[in-house]
Amino acid sequence: MNYVNHYSAAVLAGGRSTRMGADKAGLMFRSMTLAAYQAEKFKSLGLNDLMLSGWQQEIPGARFVPDELPARGPLSGIHACLGAAEHDAVLFLSVDVPLVPVETLRALLDAHTGGVTLLTVDGAPQPLIGVYDRRLRPAAEEILMSENTAVRRLYEICPPRLLEYKGDPVLMRNCNMPEDYEWLLGMAPYL
Repeated sequence: MNYVNHYSAAVLAGGRSTRMGADKAGLMFRSMTLAAYQAEKFKSLGLNDLMLSGWQQEIPGARFVPDELPARGPLSGIHACLGAAEHDAVLFLSVDVPLVPVETLRALLDAHTGGVTLLTVDGAPQPLIGVYDRRLRPAAEEILMSENTAVRRLYEICPPRLLEYKGDPVLMRNCNMPEDYEWLLGMAPYL
């Protein structure tokens, strides 16, 4: 399928990175930042409306989208990118899961039929690896105006379609702490 006319894409790179002690999006991996590495996956899928949420450094072919309702968690980035998207659905990918295969993202796009489509790992939904329709922006905004701004509250309004990840579980490892980053760099030649 040609995704270019149907999907926008966004790297979610917000957050304070307190456990890492450094901005995760700017960490180097395979000669580029983690944010750029994730954006390259979108480009390999043929997507050309690329957004960066929470990270203002320049990445060729991507544009920074600031949170309109800041300091309310990842739903703020999802909300802002849904509003800025050129297409009716947005593929979201967190910056801190750099090993997610492009084939997995392609499978998410292929599985999306509307609403929300999420990757699940060992049965657990991954709210920051999924496809969200732009029409969910008003619901996201309503949630952001409340005290509980968890992304999963959006699923009460629009139950997600789930796609179980069947690949190597090591590729789903988050890079949240310095030891995760050291592991990632040590494994890079073998992955």
